[in-house]
Amino acid sequence: MLFENLLVRNTSGFSWSRTLTYFIALIAFLGFLGSAKQFLVSKTYYSVKNSLDGWSSAPSSVSVKEVEIALTKIEEVIDKTPNNALYYQLQGQLYEWLHFSFANDSEVLTSAINQTSALQSAALSYKESLKLRPNWSGGWIGLASVKWKLNELDNEFYQYLNNAVKVGPQDAIVHRFITEFGLTMYVNRSVHYAKIFKRLRHHLDLGTKNPLSRKFILEFISENNLNEPVCRWLGSSAYAASKGLLNCKIN
Repeated sequence: MLFENLLVRNTSGFSWSRTLTYFIALIAFLGFLGSAKQFLVSKTYYSVKNSLDGWSSAPSSVSVKEVEIALTKIEEVIDKTPNNALYYQLQGQLYEWLHFSFANDSEVLTSAINQTSALQSAALSYKESLKLRPNWSGGWIGLASVKWKLNELDNEFYQYLNNAVKVGPQDAIVHRFITEFGLTMYVNRSVHYAKIFKRLRHHLDLGTKNPLSRKFILEFISENNLNEPVCRWLGSSAYAASKGLLNCKIN
């Protein structure tokens, strides 16, 4: 009887409905915090991505400071959301831009060591991205791009390229990279032209059919005055030739 009186006295001020209300409010508040965090992360990511897209239109205007600011932003995004392959991919691209801006920013004194360090950081970012999403061609192309910039056109470079083609044979980024690399090797009369030729011809054809890679490829061909050899490689029946995209001379 004494125990029952104590129990009644101890629970007389307790309200299940009030506790449930507090609990629901807490869940709602935590949900709001999560949504706000995701909103800020997405906003920062797209801010950086828009900057990168803008640089592609005017690469010579990009400064080291601009790239470093963007890198700081994407690092904050990764700290908050460390398991997103897309963020590491963007970070890798930014490090490649840092390497480019080191070489082009006349106001910044940089050494070859700094430029190499930027590319090594890019490779690490691409590898982190591939850990999370191994079947993403962009990560493999990123690694191949770094190897090319380091002038390391070895077996590892071609393995990265093979992996990219394997997981993304129809991807625009694969068409663009192989076209740029292959045509550059042709212009430079490099031994690597013979190694890439068969694949170059294939991706030239696919790349001009794909609207996401067509503009880049046609502009690269035009800027380097390569219409004649490309027309010869593809033949008059190829999409680019038959549609008049390359102004091929039909005999």
